[in-house]
Amino acid sequence: MDFLVSLLGFCTDAQKAGKIVINDDDASEMQLNAFEFRDYRTNLEPRKEKVLERVVNQWCAMLVKGKTMKINDFEEKVYLDKDMLNIEYSGELFPLKAISKMEMFKDTDDMMMDVPWGLDITFAFLKGDSSLRFNFTQERHRLNFALTVRILRTRDPTLDPGNECEIITNAEEDEEEEDEDKKKFGKVVAGERFNVEAEGIPIVFSVSEVKIIKKLVSTSRHTYLEFFIRYPRQDKFLYAKSGTTHIPQTVLQLEDASKHKKKKEEEEDDDKKKSEKAEEVLCTMKFDLKNVKLKVPKVPHTVFGRLMAKDDYFPTAIATFEVEIKKSHLQDRRQADAAELERRAKAAKKNRKKGKEVGEGMRTEPESLSIPVMSSWKFHDDEESSKVGTLNLYLLGYVLDKEKPKQEKKKKEEEEEEGQEEDEEAEGSEGGEDEQEEAEEGSAEGSGAGSEEEEEEE
Repeated sequence: MDFLVSLLGFCTDAQKAGKIVINDDDASEMQLNAFEFRDYRTNLEPRKEKVLERVVNQWCAMLVKGKTMKINDFEEKVYLDKDMLNIEYSGELFPLKAISKMEMFKDTDDMMMDVPWGLDITFAFLKGDSSLRFNFTQERHRLNFALTVRILRTRDPTLDPGNECEIITNAEEDEEEEDEDKKKFGKVVAGERFNVEAEGIPIVFSVSEVKIIKKLVSTSRHTYLEFFIRYPRQDKFLYAKSGTTHIPQTVLQLEDASKHKKKKEEEEDDDKKKSEKAEEVLCTMKFDLKNVKLKVPKVPHTVFGRLMAKDDYFPTAIATFEVEIKKSHLQDRRQADAAELERRAKAAKKNRKKGKEVGEGMRTEPESLSIPVMSSWKFHDDEESSKVGTLNLYLLGYVLDKEKPKQEKKKKEEEEEEGQEEDEEAEGSEGGEDEQEEAEEGSAEGSGAGSEEEEEEE
């Protein structure tokens, strides 16, 4: 599923398929459940699941009826069976569960100028491997077909989980994409990363303080802060929690304010006074959250947080807040030429002199943010939740070069080879020393024996 997840960012432009009508008498149980993700647990957002459902629906409708495609350099029809688990081509069945490799490439043959985007699918059978080569006019069509085949393959109940499907992409295409990404910082951070724990954009923040300007309604004096990248998930790099801090008794409101109804005149007078006066800080609360590292799937992204009242059984939310992560909060730490680094430094100096915001990827120091904290208690008199405080924190994110799995494998192999060579050299040196010692001992014994014979002769 890693390949499927990595390609979803390019599927957002899929056209909405028309309504597909399936006759229940002709369709099997497997076919009826093919077009929705409600029976499967995924890490995708509902919007992404709908896009994938449209793609699968569209291609399944075409393949079940029969679609003419460029297969093995010839225009022929290909079908899907009723269960959508086998591809039928020229009278032969190719089970999707037998797929062992999918290779994407760009065909440079002059005969394939109209259909340059190739997909080679290898099927592993007991008698041997068999492959089908598909060619498409557009890269998006190739991607959608590959996604459909991959999803339908995972639905087979007889699929062995140990039979992995190897995905190979064209190195030239990857290099072109990397060159474009290096030039455009905004494109790098805007692309969504689905494996956030491993490939997310790191952000580091430190909470300075929480200033309370209104009395808080809480069931407990023990409070703590929570930060969610994807609420309510509490996985590594997606969730952060502070230590416990006590609410001062002076700002704790024991009684429910909704029970006390004020007159309109008093409310108007209070509003006028509040507008005239600045926000008065009733107290300042410190929380132990320093240099906390989280990872976001893309930028811009909103981090959800809340101030919680600690309880052994039912913790309750006192207030909530949202931290907006912007491109200006990120630092570009990717490898760059000396000329590029000099250009960034000059641009940063100009922005400082003119008082402008820091450019994308040029931030060097953490950004100081003041986040409004809104009460989670809504009273009868108030239609909306009111502001009860301000959260002050320092935040800085950064972007690093993304290494390909192939490059990582090469590095590991090189390191292993170097380690083996060092071990062999060490063993060889030890063997040579042992041979020298044996030779020296033999020569010493020979010389000793010779001296004894000479003495006997004398």
